[in-house]
Amino acid sequence: MSNDLMAFVSGNELPVLSDDALADAIEQAQAATGEAARDAAFTQYLSFSGKTGAYALGKDRDDIDPDALFLVEPMSFTDGWICWKSSKPVDRIEWSYFDQGRAVDEGDLPDHGPYNSAMGEGWSSLRGLGCVSLDGDTTQIKFSSNSISAKNSINDLLNEIKDRSRRGEAPIPVIHFDKQQFEAQGAKNWKPKFVVEVWVTRDSANAYAEGGLTLEELVSGVTVKKVAKKKK
Repeated sequence: MSNDLMAFVSGNELPVLSDDALADAIEQAQAATGEAARDAAFTQYLSFSGKTGAYALGKDRDDIDPDALFLVEPMSFTDGWICWKSSKPVDRIEWSYFDQGRAVDEGDLPDHGPYNSAMGEGWSSLRGLGCVSLDGDTTQIKFSSNSISAKNSINDLLNEIKDRSRRGEAPIPVIHFDKQQFEAQGAKNWKPKFVVEVWVTRDSANAYAEGGLTLEELVSGVTVKKVAKKKK
C-alpha cells in the first residue's frame, strides 16, 4: 500500500484525536470562525462549476468518475481566502480549519485592486476538504470553493463528522462526488454533493492503509478493533 495513503490516514502527519476530542475540535473551530494543509507535490486539486455542474481534476481538468470512492480525512478541512480578477484566481491564502490561530482577517489581506465588484472580483472566503482515492492509486485530492452552496455542502459533511464523533460512531466518511441542481433567484445552478457510502473508524482506515483490510471489506463496514500493546 502506498506510503502516501499511510501518511494521509495515519497519525504520522495529522493530529490523532479521540472521537470526543475530534468533535470538540470541530466545535471550537466553528466558534472561532463564527459558525490540514497538505503537501502540494502529492495533491491533485478538484474544482466544481456551479454553472455547468462539472468537476475538473488537476491540470488536465479531467472529469471525476462519479462511482469512484474517496476517504475523507476529518483533520484535512481548511479555511481561507481566494482573490478573483478577470474570472481568474490571483491569490489564495489557506490554513487548517483546526488551527484558527493562523487565520488571516479580511482587513489584513493584500490589495490586488482595483476590483470590478459587478464581476464578483476581490477576496472571498474559502472552505475546503482533503481526501484520498481508493482506486489503488491513492491519489490525494484537495477540494475547495468560495461559493455559498459548495461551502454549505462542506459544512454539512463537517457537522455530520462532529455529530457522529460525539455519539461515538465511526467518524470517517468514504464518499463519492455527486452534484445537485437547485434554483436561486430564478436561475438554475449546481452544487457539489458528497454522498457518503460508508462511515469507517480510524482503526479500520489504518488497517486498510496497511493492507490489513481489502477495499471490499472496508466498504462493507468491517470494523477493526484497536489492539492494546502488551506491557513489557
